[in-house]
Amino acid sequence: MHIGIFADIEGSFGIWRMRQCRMGTPEWQYGRYCLTEDVNHVIQGAFDGGADTVTVKDTHELGFNCLPRKLDKRARYVGGHYTTPSLFGKISDYDLVLYVAIHAASGTENAFFPHTHYGIFSEIKVNNTPACEMDIYAAYLGEFDIPVGFVSGEDIAVRQALDALPWAKSVVVDKRRDAYTNGEKSIRYLAEGRKQLRQTTARAVKDASQMKPLIINGPIVFEAEFRSKKLATRFNTWHFHQTENLVTWEAKNMIEGFEMLNKLTFIPKKVYPFRRPLAFAIRNFFRIKTAYFAPDPNSEDAALP
Repeated sequence: MHIGIFADIEGSFGIWRMRQCRMGTPEWQYGRYCLTEDVNHVIQGAFDGGADTVTVKDTHELGFNCLPRKLDKRARYVGGHYTTPSLFGKISDYDLVLYVAIHAASGTENAFFPHTHYGIFSEIKVNNTPACEMDIYAAYLGEFDIPVGFVSGEDIAVRQALDALPWAKSVVVDKRRDAYTNGEKSIRYLAEGRKQLRQTTARAVKDASQMKPLIINGPIVFEAEFRSKKLATRFNTWHFHQTENLVTWEAKNMIEGFEMLNKLTFIPKKVYPFRRPLAFAIRNFFRIKTAYFAPDPNSEDAALP
Protein backbone atom coordinates (compact mmCIF):
# COMPACT_ATOMS: atom_id res chain seq x y z
CA MET A 1 0.00 0.00 0.00
CA HIS A 2 1.39 3.39 -1.06
CA ILE A 3 0.55 6.21 1.36
CA GLY A 4 0.95 9.87 0.42
CA ILE A 5 1.56 12.29 3.28
CA PHE A 6 0.69 15.83 2.20
CA ALA A 7 2.18 18.49 4.47
CA ASP A 8 1.07 22.08 4.94
CA ILE A 9 2.56 23.95 7.90
CA GLU A 10 0.07 26.24 9.68
CA GLY A 11 -1.54 23.37 11.59
CA SER A 12 1.69 21.93 12.99
CA PHE A 13 2.23 21.27 16.67
CA GLY A 14 4.60 23.95 18.02
CA ILE A 15 3.51 26.74 15.64
CA TRP A 16 1.46 29.65 16.94
CA ARG A 17 2.17 32.67 14.73
CA MET A 18 2.39 33.61 11.09
CA ARG A 19 6.13 34.32 10.85
CA GLN A 20 6.78 30.70 11.75
CA CYS A 21 5.08 29.80 8.44
CA ARG A 22 6.68 32.45 6.22
CA MET A 23 9.52 31.13 4.08
CA GLY A 24 12.91 32.69 4.71
CA THR A 25 12.44 33.94 8.27
CA PRO A 26 14.39 32.59 11.27
CA GLU A 27 11.02 31.77 12.85
CA TRP A 28 10.10 29.70 9.77
CA GLN A 29 13.27 27.68 10.25
CA TYR A 30 11.89 26.76 13.68
CA GLY A 31 8.51 26.09 12.03
CA ARG A 32 10.21 23.69 9.61
CA TYR A 33 11.50 21.73 12.58
CA CYS A 34 7.96 21.57 14.03
CA LEU A 35 6.48 20.39 10.74
CA THR A 36 9.20 17.79 10.24
CA GLU A 37 8.59 16.36 13.71
CA ASP A 38 4.86 16.05 12.94
CA VAL A 39 5.52 14.43 9.58
CA ASN A 40 7.96 11.92 11.07
CA HIS A 41 5.29 10.76 13.50
CA VAL A 42 2.81 10.41 10.65
CA ILE A 43 5.36 8.43 8.63
CA GLN A 44 5.77 6.10 11.59
CA GLY A 45 2.00 5.82 11.91
CA ALA A 46 1.63 4.99 8.24
CA PHE A 47 4.11 2.14 8.50
CA ASP A 48 2.53 0.98 11.77
CA GLY A 49 -0.79 0.83 9.91
CA GLY A 50 0.54 -1.38 7.13
CA ALA A 51 2.04 0.96 4.51
CA ASP A 52 4.60 -0.56 2.16
CA THR A 53 5.67 2.77 0.62
CA VAL A 54 5.37 6.34 1.94
CA THR A 55 5.85 9.54 -0.04
CA VAL A 56 5.84 12.97 1.63
CA LYS A 57 4.54 15.79 -0.58
CA ASP A 58 5.32 19.28 0.73
CA THR A 59 2.49 21.65 -0.30
CA HIS A 60 3.03 24.89 1.64
CA GLU A 61 4.07 27.94 -0.45
CA LEU A 62 6.84 26.81 -2.82
CA GLY A 63 6.97 23.36 -1.30
CA PHE A 64 10.27 23.09 0.61
CA ASN A 65 9.30 23.36 4.27
CA CYS A 66 10.25 20.00 5.74
CA LEU A 67 13.87 19.42 6.73
CA PRO A 68 14.78 16.51 4.42
CA ARG A 69 17.90 15.56 6.40
CA LYS A 70 15.76 15.08 9.52
CA LEU A 71 12.95 13.14 7.84
CA ASP A 72 12.48 9.43 8.40
CA LYS A 73 14.69 7.88 5.70
CA ARG A 74 12.08 5.23 4.86
CA ALA A 75 9.93 7.91 3.19
CA ARG A 76 10.51 9.62 -0.15
CA TYR A 77 10.29 13.42 -0.04
CA VAL A 78 8.81 15.46 -2.91
CA GLY A 79 9.23 19.23 -2.68
CA GLY A 80 8.04 21.91 -5.05
CA HIS A 81 5.19 22.14 -7.54
CA TYR A 82 4.76 20.37 -10.87
CA THR A 83 2.80 20.82 -14.07
CA THR A 84 2.40 17.15 -15.05
CA PRO A 85 1.01 14.66 -14.39
CA SER A 86 -0.49 16.78 -11.61
CA LEU A 87 0.37 19.84 -9.51
CA PHE A 88 1.59 17.38 -6.87
CA GLY A 89 3.70 15.31 -9.23
CA LYS A 90 3.11 11.61 -9.83
CA ILE A 91 0.27 10.53 -7.57
CA SER A 92 -1.57 7.91 -9.64
CA ASP A 93 -0.30 4.99 -7.52
CA TYR A 94 -1.26 6.47 -4.14
CA ASP A 95 -3.80 4.40 -2.20
CA LEU A 96 -4.51 6.98 0.51
CA VAL A 97 -3.48 10.53 1.44
CA LEU A 98 -2.89 11.73 5.01
CA TYR A 99 -2.99 15.56 5.17
CA VAL A 100 -0.89 17.05 7.97
CA ALA A 101 -1.05 20.58 9.45
CA ILE A 102 -4.01 22.06 7.57
CA HIS A 103 -5.51 25.51 8.18
CA ALA A 104 -8.97 27.06 7.98
CA ALA A 105 -10.60 28.52 4.88
CA SER A 106 -10.35 32.12 3.71
CA GLY A 107 -12.74 34.33 5.63
CA THR A 108 -12.91 32.11 8.73
CA GLU A 109 -13.19 34.32 11.80
CA ASN A 110 -10.90 33.76 14.79
CA ALA A 111 -8.80 31.20 12.92
CA PHE A 112 -5.02 30.94 12.65
CA PHE A 113 -3.75 32.20 9.28
CA PRO A 114 -6.95 31.29 7.37
CA HIS A 115 -6.75 31.16 3.58
CA THR A 116 -7.81 28.96 0.71
CA HIS A 117 -5.09 28.07 -1.80
CA TYR A 118 -3.43 31.50 -1.61
CA GLY A 119 -3.64 34.58 0.59
CA ILE A 120 -4.99 36.87 -2.16
CA PHE A 121 -8.51 35.50 -1.76
CA SER A 122 -11.01 36.63 0.86
CA GLU A 123 -13.25 33.68 -0.05
CA ILE A 124 -13.51 30.86 -2.57
CA LYS A 125 -16.82 29.16 -3.27
CA VAL A 126 -17.46 25.91 -5.09
CA ASN A 127 -21.02 25.48 -6.34
CA ASN A 128 -22.09 28.47 -4.23
CA THR A 129 -20.65 26.99 -1.01
CA PRO A 130 -17.60 28.45 0.80
CA ALA A 131 -14.69 26.07 0.28
CA CYS A 132 -11.63 25.16 2.33
CA GLU A 133 -8.57 23.56 0.79
CA MET A 134 -9.76 20.07 1.69
CA ASP A 135 -12.92 20.61 -0.39
CA ILE A 136 -10.79 21.43 -3.43
CA TYR A 137 -7.67 19.32 -2.94
CA ALA A 138 -9.53 16.22 -1.77
CA ALA A 139 -11.97 16.48 -4.69
CA TYR A 140 -9.00 16.85 -7.07
CA LEU A 141 -7.39 13.74 -5.56
CA GLY A 142 -10.78 12.03 -5.66
CA GLU A 143 -10.82 12.20 -9.44
CA PHE A 144 -7.62 10.14 -9.36
CA ASP A 145 -9.55 7.71 -7.10
CA ILE A 146 -7.44 8.71 -4.07
CA PRO A 147 -9.21 9.26 -0.73
CA VAL A 148 -8.01 11.60 2.02
CA GLY A 149 -8.20 9.61 5.23
CA PHE A 150 -6.62 11.88 7.85
CA VAL A 151 -6.27 15.58 8.71
CA SER A 152 -4.56 17.46 11.52
CA GLY A 153 -4.75 21.15 12.41
CA GLU A 154 -6.59 23.63 14.60
CA ASP A 155 -10.14 22.76 15.64
CA ILE A 156 -12.03 24.94 13.14
CA ALA A 157 -9.86 23.73 10.25
CA VAL A 158 -10.50 20.12 11.21
CA ARG A 159 -14.26 20.73 11.48
CA GLN A 160 -14.31 22.30 8.02
CA ALA A 161 -12.37 19.39 6.56
CA LEU A 162 -14.60 16.77 8.18
CA ASP A 163 -17.68 18.42 6.70
CA ALA A 164 -16.33 17.26 3.33
CA LEU A 165 -14.54 14.13 4.61
CA PRO A 166 -16.73 12.64 7.36
CA TRP A 167 -14.90 9.29 7.16
CA ALA A 168 -11.46 10.80 7.86
CA LYS A 169 -9.57 10.42 11.13
CA SER A 170 -8.31 13.64 12.74
CA VAL A 171 -6.10 15.22 15.39
CA VAL A 172 -6.73 18.74 16.73
CA VAL A 173 -3.73 21.02 17.32
CA ASP A 174 -3.60 23.95 19.76
CA LYS A 175 -2.61 27.29 18.20
CA ARG A 176 -2.11 29.26 21.44
CA ARG A 177 1.38 30.55 22.27
CA ASP A 178 1.06 29.34 25.86
CA ALA A 179 0.77 25.76 24.65
CA TYR A 180 4.38 25.86 23.40
CA THR A 181 6.27 28.22 25.72
CA ASN A 182 5.47 26.70 29.08
CA GLY A 183 8.50 24.52 29.74
CA GLU A 184 7.91 20.91 30.79
CA LYS A 185 4.14 21.27 30.39
CA SER A 186 4.63 22.18 26.72
CA ILE A 187 7.09 19.34 26.18
CA ARG A 188 4.49 16.89 27.54
CA TYR A 189 1.78 18.41 25.31
CA LEU A 190 3.99 18.09 22.22
CA ALA A 191 4.85 14.49 23.06
CA GLU A 192 1.22 13.55 23.61
CA GLY A 193 0.04 15.42 20.51
CA ARG A 194 2.56 13.73 18.25
CA LYS A 195 1.77 10.37 19.82
CA GLN A 196 -1.84 11.02 18.75
CA LEU A 197 -0.61 11.77 15.22
CA ARG A 198 1.21 8.44 15.09
CA GLN A 199 -1.62 6.39 16.56
CA THR A 200 -4.42 8.07 14.59
CA THR A 201 -2.66 7.82 11.24
CA ALA A 202 -1.98 4.14 11.92
CA ARG A 203 -5.72 3.62 12.41
CA ALA A 204 -6.47 5.59 9.23
CA VAL A 205 -4.15 3.39 7.18
CA LYS A 206 -5.59 0.22 8.72
CA ASP A 207 -9.06 1.50 7.77
CA ALA A 208 -8.02 2.60 4.27
CA SER A 209 -10.64 0.38 2.64
CA GLN A 210 -13.36 2.39 4.43
CA MET A 211 -12.14 5.75 3.10
CA LYS A 212 -13.91 7.29 0.12
CA PRO A 213 -12.60 9.46 -2.71
CA LEU A 214 -14.37 12.82 -2.60
CA ILE A 215 -16.22 13.40 -5.86
CA ILE A 216 -17.98 16.64 -6.76
CA ASN A 217 -20.08 16.05 -9.83
CA GLY A 218 -19.73 18.58 -12.62
CA PRO A 219 -20.29 21.05 -13.96
CA ILE A 220 -18.56 22.89 -11.11
CA VAL A 221 -18.88 26.65 -10.63
CA PHE A 222 -15.98 28.45 -8.95
CA GLU A 223 -16.20 31.91 -7.41
CA ALA A 224 -12.93 33.49 -6.28
CA GLU A 225 -13.38 36.69 -4.31
CA PHE A 226 -10.12 38.63 -4.20
CA ARG A 227 -9.20 40.96 -1.37
CA SER A 228 -9.52 43.90 -3.74
CA LYS A 229 -10.52 44.75 -7.30
CA LYS A 230 -6.91 45.74 -8.00
CA LEU A 231 -5.70 42.25 -7.06
CA ALA A 232 -8.41 40.60 -9.13
CA THR A 233 -7.47 42.61 -12.22
CA ARG A 234 -3.76 41.97 -11.71
CA PHE A 235 -4.15 38.20 -11.40
CA ASN A 236 -6.93 37.64 -13.93
CA THR A 237 -4.65 37.49 -16.98
CA TRP A 238 -6.82 34.71 -18.44
CA HIS A 239 -9.81 37.04 -18.59
CA PHE A 240 -12.18 34.80 -16.69
CA HIS A 241 -15.51 36.48 -16.00
CA GLN A 242 -14.90 39.33 -13.54
CA THR A 243 -17.21 41.66 -11.64
CA GLU A 244 -15.27 44.07 -9.42
CA ASN A 245 -13.17 41.78 -7.17
CA LEU A 246 -15.08 38.57 -7.99
CA VAL A 247 -13.75 36.17 -10.65
CA THR A 248 -15.85 33.19 -11.72
CA TRP A 249 -15.51 30.21 -14.05
CA GLU A 250 -17.16 26.86 -14.75
CA ALA A 251 -15.43 23.50 -15.21
CA LYS A 252 -16.58 20.05 -16.23
CA ASN A 253 -14.81 18.47 -13.25
CA MET A 254 -12.42 19.30 -10.41
CA ILE A 255 -9.29 18.46 -12.40
CA GLU A 256 -10.19 21.11 -14.95
CA GLY A 257 -11.43 23.56 -12.32
CA PHE A 258 -8.30 23.21 -10.22
CA GLU A 259 -6.13 23.77 -13.30
CA MET A 260 -8.04 27.00 -13.95
CA LEU A 261 -7.60 28.06 -10.31
CA ASN A 262 -3.86 27.53 -10.64
CA LYS A 263 -3.80 29.52 -13.87
CA LEU A 264 -5.57 32.37 -12.11
CA THR A 265 -3.31 32.20 -9.07
CA PHE A 266 0.16 31.24 -10.26
CA ILE A 267 0.47 31.09 -14.05
CA PRO A 268 -0.07 34.31 -16.06
CA LYS A 269 -1.21 33.68 -19.60
CA LYS A 270 2.07 34.93 -21.10
CA VAL A 271 4.05 32.55 -18.90
CA TYR A 272 1.90 29.48 -19.54
CA PRO A 273 3.85 28.16 -22.59
CA PHE A 274 7.02 28.11 -20.45
CA ARG A 275 5.44 26.61 -17.32
CA ARG A 276 7.31 23.30 -17.38
CA PRO A 277 10.90 24.56 -17.56
CA LEU A 278 9.96 27.38 -15.18
CA ALA A 279 8.56 24.94 -12.61
CA PHE A 280 11.69 22.81 -12.97
CA ALA A 281 13.94 25.85 -12.41
CA ILE A 282 11.92 27.07 -9.40
CA ARG A 283 11.97 23.63 -7.78
CA ASN A 284 15.72 23.31 -8.07
CA PHE A 285 16.44 26.89 -7.01
CA PHE A 286 14.43 26.57 -3.80
CA ARG A 287 15.65 23.05 -3.14
CA ILE A 288 19.19 24.45 -2.97
CA LYS A 289 18.25 27.68 -1.21
CA THR A 290 16.26 26.05 1.58
CA ALA A 291 18.82 23.29 2.07
CA TYR A 292 22.01 25.40 2.18
CA PHE A 293 21.08 29.06 2.67
CA ALA A 294 18.33 29.00 5.28
CA PRO A 295 18.73 31.27 8.35
CA ASP A 296 19.50 30.04 11.83
CA PRO A 297 16.29 29.09 13.65
CA ASN A 298 14.58 31.36 16.16
CA SER A 299 12.31 29.31 18.38
CA GLU A 300 10.98 32.40 20.23
CA ASP A 301 11.32 30.65 23.62
CA ALA A 302 9.34 27.59 22.53
CA ALA A 303 9.91 24.43 24.53
CA LEU A 304 11.94 21.99 22.47
CA PRO A 305 11.97 18.25 23.30
